[in-house]
Amino acid sequence: MLNTDRVAIPAPVEVRLKRSAQFVDNIMDFAREDLIGFKRPLAAAFAFTAPLVMSIVYHAGGLQHLVQVAASYFIVGLGGLYLVGRQAWPGLVSEFEARTIEKRRAVADLKCGFGELSFLSLARAPRYFEHENGVLVFADAGDFKTLFFSIENDERDERWSLYVNGELDRRVWRWLRLPVSRDIVKFSTEASKLATAHNDPLRIRSIDAWEAINTSLGEPLDGAIIHRPFDEVVESVERML
Repeated sequence: MLNTDRVAIPAPVEVRLKRSAQFVDNIMDFAREDLIGFKRPLAAAFAFTAPLVMSIVYHAGGLQHLVQVAASYFIVGLGGLYLVGRQAWPGLVSEFEARTIEKRRAVADLKCGFGELSFLSLARAPRYFEHENGVLVFADAGDFKTLFFSIENDERDERWSLYVNGELDRRVWRWLRLPVSRDIVKFSTEASKLATAHNDPLRIRSIDAWEAINTSLGEPLDGAIIHRPFDEVVESVERML
């Protein structure tokens, strides 16, 4: 059975959200910090070596020689930085957009000030359907309902590590869901392991099968409750593979 209660956001999660909320969503400031910071070795090397080179040149040849070398050095250095920046720009834009969205969600979650703590006691093992980017998980939530998780193969997601290590087969699941972003955090399992009738998870091998499954389930989000019995949902997915 699945039970959900409203609770205060735990301190570690609140700290992470505040860190995300402090992101300065100005693309030029973000690009400048990325270019001149330690993220770009060429830029960092240029920033560190420039004062040293200028000092050596000044002591060796005086002010006039310093001006000549400095002009050449900075033209070459800035040209290199321009090339690096141009190649890195598409990636910077994507990262900036992701961080901006993360900031907005974090701000909204912090304003709500609470999370949804869920507890699920499983009577039987969940079913898994692997795909190229992760795994779909279906669990019997009782009352003719099915819990759905879409877990990406990302080590930052606690559920992925639990799945890889076989720990999702335990009887008790606990997790916290944030109210606006709907992110699932602090996922854990406990108690004894359930007997699994299906040792090897089935594989979703084509994009067509993936789209058919997603559509048939009503395009549920990660952590959604599907208002259909567990066996019916699993059999429906298996028919489309």
